[in-house]
Formats: sequence, structure tokens, C-alpha cells
Amino acid sequence: MCRLLGWVARPGRSLRNVLGEESFAAFAQLSRIHADGWGLATAVGPEVRVRKSTARAASDPEFLSVATDVAAEGAVAHLRWASPGLPVEEANSHPFLHGGAAFAHNGGIYPLDRVGELLSPASRARLRGTTDSEHFFLALLAEVEEQGVDLPTAVARVAGRIAADFRPSSLNAMLLTTEALYVLNCHDPSVQPPAAPAGPTVDDLVEQVEEAAPYYDLRYRRTGSSVVVASSGFAQPEGGGWQPMAENSLLVVDRATLRVEEHPLGVELVPAGAASMGDQLR
Repeated sequence: MCRLLGWVARPGRSLRNVLGEESFAAFAQLSRIHADGWGLATAVGPEVRVRKSTARAASDPEFLSVATDVAAEGAVAHLRWASPGLPVEEANSHPFLHGGAAFAHNGGIYPLDRVGELLSPASRARLRGTTDSEHFFLALLAEVEEQGVDLPTAVARVAGRIAADFRPSSLNAMLLTTEALYVLNCHDPSVQPPAAPAGPTVDDLVEQVEEAAPYYDLRYRRTGSSVVVASSGFAQPEGGGWQPMAENSLLVVDRATLRVEEHPLGVELVPAGAASMGDQLR
């Protein structure tokens, strides 16, 4: 289980600025559970860059500095809670950067030992880590590069292939390019979040965030100067302008105009069945 947050803003804004102080503090505190690293992809002009670490975000001076000082026209932030069996190392931290695009995922594709089937030998050679998430990303890029289709078409095709051939808990993901932010909302609604680790810090956290909210829900907020999309876990009241993303859909936010388009995906995940709740992380 991980947390996703993305935004597009004109002019560029930092994570702290685009959320506001109270929401930023609540988001950062989620790393008290999602403690296996953080990453931030930022787009300024034609370049997409990624900063990431295996440190816990809320206690990492680098995260606080980047979240405060780096103003981006488009961005994706990720807080990681690693799946069992996937090492906590920088190569496995999200977002992943390939071909000038950045990608972060929240969910699992099972069985893990078969995810190599998603990629051709040439695509497997591009892997830097061992996660199913990076396999998912490279499969999307291969569909675009080898079949000559646009990203919405590639997302629908690859998500459909995964739904048919694997047992995914969630394909929720954010992909940032030089043109747009793409947000995929596709998950198994029967999957509930795993139990949080025991301890007083978790008790404190539960008082600050909406732990009862379904973890795979995605919402977005539009203003005159920004669009923010986030997974659940911190307060996103509808009275504050937040609205739910449609299930099984792809949201596209144009970086130049802030125009928002929501495309039906046509892919529905069947219940993960034998996949254990402890595996529904990322």
C-alpha cells in the first residue's frame, strides 16, 4: 500500500504550496506508516526529473526541502510501503523514470514471479529494479513505442492484458510526461487495506488521517491555477472542492491548459481471491 499525489499548476508550485500547510502536514505524516521511502517527479518546461530516497519522508530533511522549494508545472509524489519480498532500495522506489516520463503505482500484480511475461527481452533490459510496478510502466512505454499508439490507448491495452492474464489488486497509477499528467483509477473494490503496524506512532496517526477511507479511492480538486489528484488517507472534503474520480477510468490533465479529460477505461478487475492482504502493498 502506498500513497499517490500528483498535480499540474500554472505557474509552477511546490508540493507544500499546492496542498496548503495543513494538508501537506497530513500527507507527510502518512509516511509514519508508508515508511519505506519517498519519491517526487517534477516537470519544469520540457524536462522531467525524479528525486527519491528510501528514508521516511516526514523525518527526511531532503524531502521537506524538495517539497517546499521545488516549484513544478507538473509533479507526482509517492510514499512507499513495500510489498513483502520486494527490497527497500532506491532502484525500487517510485516514481520510475524512463524515456522522459515518470511513473508511480499503488497496488500489486500477481503472481509476482510471472510479471516478466509483460515485457519483451528488449524491455526487460531497461529494468533498474525488481518491482512489478516498473514492469507495468515499461509495458506501457513499449506499447506506445512499438505499436505507435497514444498513451490512453496504451493504458487501456496494457491494463486489459494484465486484468486478463494476472490477478492484480490495483493498477492505480500516475504517469507524468512533458505534455500531461495521466492518472489511472483501476482497482479491485473488494480489497481492503492491510492492518497497520502496531505502536503508539500509528495510534497518533489514526487520529490525524482518514484511515477508514478506502485506500484505493482517488479524488481530484480543480482551481483556476491547479489540478491536484490524490489517493485517500488525508482529509479531502467535498466541501473543499475534492471530487471522486470515476472507477475504471483514466484522467488526463493537460500541462499547458489545465484542461481535464476523463476517459472510461473499459477494464474491470476481478477480485484478487487468493492474494493475501499482506501482499496488497507497493
